[in-house]
Amino acid sequence: MTTLHTVSFQKTVLATLIGLCLNQSVFALQELSDDGLSETTGEGIALLPQDTYMIFRGAGPNEATPLAGADGIAGNTDDRLNDTGYIRYIPVGPLTSEASAAGAGKADLFLYGLAVSKSDNNTNTRIASTAANASIKSWGTASNPWLLKASTAYNVPDFYVNGTNGGTSKSSVTYLSMEAPLYNQSLAGLTSDTGLDAYKLKLGLWADAFVRDPSKIEGDANQFCLNGCTRNTSAVNTAQIPRENRLRLQAIWNNFSVNGSNLQLFQTLGGVGLSGDTGINNGMSKFYNNTLGASGILRFNSGDAANVKATYNAGVSTRTYNTDRNATAASTGWSNTEVWNTYANTSILGGDNGSAGGCNAGGVQFGSVACQFRYRDRAVKDTVSGASWTAPDPNGSNVLRLSTKETSNTSLVSTPALGGGNAPTFAADDGIFIYNPNINLVLGSLYQPVVLGSDGKNFSLEIARIPNKQEIYTKIYTRYAGDTGDAGVTYYGSTCNVYQCGSSTVAGYQGGSALNDYSSTALAGKKLATHSSISFGTVKSNDGGQTLVADSSVEALGIFFGTPQNRTNISGTQIFREAQYQQRQQRVDTSYIVTDRYRLTVSNGAGGLFGGGGTATRQDPYGRPSISCNYTGGLFGQGCSNSVDRWYNTSGNHVDWVYLTNVDASGNKIFGNDDGTYARYCTNTTTDCLTWYNGAALGASGTGNGYPAAVTNVNQIIGGSMANPGSGQRGADDCWPGESGGACNGSSGSTTTGGLYGLSRLSAVNNGGSSNTPTPTHVNNTNWTYGTRANAPWFRVAGGQEAVAYGSGLGSSTAISSDIVPTAITGGVNPSALNNFGSAVIDGLLIQHMKITTKGL
Repeated sequence: MTTLHTVSFQKTVLATLIGLCLNQSVFALQELSDDGLSETTGEGIALLPQDTYMIFRGAGPNEATPLAGADGIAGNTDDRLNDTGYIRYIPVGPLTSEASAAGAGKADLFLYGLAVSKSDNNTNTRIASTAANASIKSWGTASNPWLLKASTAYNVPDFYVNGTNGGTSKSSVTYLSMEAPLYNQSLAGLTSDTGLDAYKLKLGLWADAFVRDPSKIEGDANQFCLNGCTRNTSAVNTAQIPRENRLRLQAIWNNFSVNGSNLQLFQTLGGVGLSGDTGINNGMSKFYNNTLGASGILRFNSGDAANVKATYNAGVSTRTYNTDRNATAASTGWSNTEVWNTYANTSILGGDNGSAGGCNAGGVQFGSVACQFRYRDRAVKDTVSGASWTAPDPNGSNVLRLSTKETSNTSLVSTPALGGGNAPTFAADDGIFIYNPNINLVLGSLYQPVVLGSDGKNFSLEIARIPNKQEIYTKIYTRYAGDTGDAGVTYYGSTCNVYQCGSSTVAGYQGGSALNDYSSTALAGKKLATHSSISFGTVKSNDGGQTLVADSSVEALGIFFGTPQNRTNISGTQIFREAQYQQRQQRVDTSYIVTDRYRLTVSNGAGGLFGGGGTATRQDPYGRPSISCNYTGGLFGQGCSNSVDRWYNTSGNHVDWVYLTNVDASGNKIFGNDDGTYARYCTNTTTDCLTWYNGAALGASGTGNGYPAAVTNVNQIIGGSMANPGSGQRGADDCWPGESGGACNGSSGSTTTGGLYGLSRLSAVNNGGSSNTPTPTHVNNTNWTYGTRANAPWFRVAGGQEAVAYGSGLGSSTAISSDIVPTAITGGVNPSALNNFGSAVIDGLLIQHMKITTKGL
């Protein structure tokens, strides 16, 4: 018999709740502790199933116990004749005209043989063979039982929407709820007596579906013969019996739990259509007002699957290299040394490639692709042997199996659900094997109910729209990392998954509906389960359970078509064409002033024995006064010479290379690596700078001819005499580390004819005013391997200008465009089972609005 006891329990008094404990077939009464119930208000019944299982069997007063039990009545799962009790789904109403024209029928569905029990870790049985193995010892505990209760939630906003953010109208909602025991995240320390069996449930069922002719009555010989045919029983004619068939399904799920699930029924609040309401404009309907509402959280969890992985043994692997870009596995020249092809053939990219490619030191053709890029490539061969990949045995694992293949044929137009008969037996290795499914569905809430109603003609089932009312949508939406659009607003929604599902006042548990006050103050620090999550296979969380990520490692597993195909002694070879490049680009600096020193000279020999004297003149290239000297003729004629040291300010024009040092996550190239930032001005005796400038105001008597500071004489600028430039101040721009001689004193390098010495190469002035193209002033800057650039990074060729340039030189047959260079040895094989479709996650699923009606969506 079954004994029920109803009590009223309050927060402020000692609560006594009588649970129903199943002892074989009889419920017993048990007192529940005040600690577990102190936060609950309302009328309720606690149920605590113990030593129980459920199985569909055929009807009859003399039906034997299906499993051998303590009463000694014989029975086992091999008795298939009456082991079929069923649920039948019968379609009603007419077919659409389109369906009728297409010759479609209606499907009868029989769900039979349903069994819920403790798991026996077998994917081929729907229930264990003995009562002891099938019985759920305790489905919950005295402090965490099944609950059927009436309760009230306060401060729930109604559907009244006034203005953009809605009004402030709130009310209370009294609901009837059925709650499974709350979900325990940790199973450590649990035993069968303290609720462990509730996390190791087994579900088994069969289903048969038939397509019926809607014009035939039940039992008609032609009820499955569509399109007006008549079944010829004397001969089977497939043309005469179209689509007379059956779809058969078996479902078996081992080691799962429904704990944390709940269902609530209540009358919805009103507010839509009241005076001043703008809800209609926000998609709301008066249909939502004061009707039958429901909400629920359906949790079917196999448990944490972050470490549910295959066992992978990498075996023995080697990697070798070859400079032959057309190398195959059988090619010679493979070596363990990380060799590279450095393009000894200078015709590959055209121009001055040199032995290393990309223009040798001294290459200054800024517009030439051959000078902007340097390439190298090689063939990489990975070889693996002796590897293995082994999935966990589906028997004993948390696996849902769906299968259709029977081991023997039965009548295609019959089902053991009607009239008894042998239940089907399915092939052991057929079907879909899904490891660790975790399904957490949130269907509506007190704020967004599932509304059941009718307009007088049609029935509809609708998850209400989320109104544009801040007090409602903030209780539903959730804020993800990085969202700062309305930072001042607090959102209380969260995703219900295997790791978390809202907030609970029962320590150590998650889920349930222990919250009664939905004001912002009461919800501080709490979360409401509003978003759904579905995951299969190896799935983990990187943020403490807020979101889920499908594992993509080689050990990950998930959905298998057929039993897992373990792999042993995996071997294979894979060859990659690996291409890399370095890049540089021109840099032009005109943002400084060159104070250029130069010596203007003029000279002429004697006029000759019979010649006369004269004046030799030299023009100044910067418009300063010319200089001259007088020479004489005759027997004692004399030549002449004159020189003057001058300086001049002009805009600098420094040109050199900068080299690619990084490519950021967005693909933007970052250039630098010029072996130290050059100084624009010398402030001491160093020569590694662009021009001289000591920055001192050296007096007011001289104008300095445009020099940035007033000077009294030229020596104050150069720190030495013109005849002895000391640290190379004459033509300072010409002299760089590694250079000496005339380049540092202005007598060569930038020397031009006609007596102009020391004019900087930066000034782009040549021989009194004609211009030439500037060239890099730092010789080492043109060298790909100078200084720190010797260790500059190489980048993978990944399309774009580099690949075009690279491929155009090599030809289409050998061009390398976008090879993916592996970070680990792969051996050219995927060790995972070929029928393993991996893990999958649908996370953070929020149903904004859904409507199902008899007249359409």
